Amino acid sequence: MPTFLALRFTRRHLVPQTSDLLLNQPESYFFIQYFLIIACGVLYALCYVFYAVQVWTDRYFPGTVFYLALTMVYEIYYAIVYTSAGTSTWFERPCFLVWFCCDVALAPVALFSAYKKERRFGLVKRLVGGTPAGIAFLWATGQVWPDERDRVTAFWMGTLLQLPIGWGQVYLLLQRGDTKGFMRFLGSITALGVFAWRSLNVAQNWAYVGSL
Repeated sequence: MPTFLALRFTRRHLVPQTSDLLLNQPESYFFIQYFLIIACGVLYALCYVFYAVQVWTDRYFPGTVFYLALTMVYEIYYAIVYTSAGTSTWFERPCFLVWFCCDVALAPVALFSAYKKERRFGLVKRLVGGTPAGIAFLWATGQVWPDERDRVTAFWMGTLLQLPIGWGQVYLLLQRGDTKGFMRFLGSITALGVFAWRSLNVAQNWAYVGSL
């Protein structure tokens, strides 16, 4: 009997949750979940490329560049700090690092394109200073509300970061009445879709999602 390459990957999961695996979920559950996860990663990576082009063209950054420090906190924590505890998966680490590199690349484009010279130094200080403070805050929340791979913290921090940023950017587009600016809803929708799909199928393992 031939040994198919696919058989070697039968038990490999991108972002497995132990409580879900114990229930022997059908393959379709994981297929849709992984599609949403991969779509989220690709859309966010493309999002930053388009951000940089749009900011460079418009010479305008919607909202404040300081929110990049908040997203970098999230990315560094789950790619490096939490990885040291052996909790991030082999798939998650490079994804968070790619997003972090995208943030690092976007920050100077935004600073030099959308802000006057006299404001840049103060913004850089806030970006640099806010990042370690945010990492410490995430670590503290993980200690207060511990769970497997800090999923509760990841869900709530991701939601509280992305929804205000996304809606705020839409508001600024409407307020200005022109096309300068951008929004980031596709990545946010797919990210929330991952948790929604999990909650719809295994509600007992993802009860906090239904409380949103």
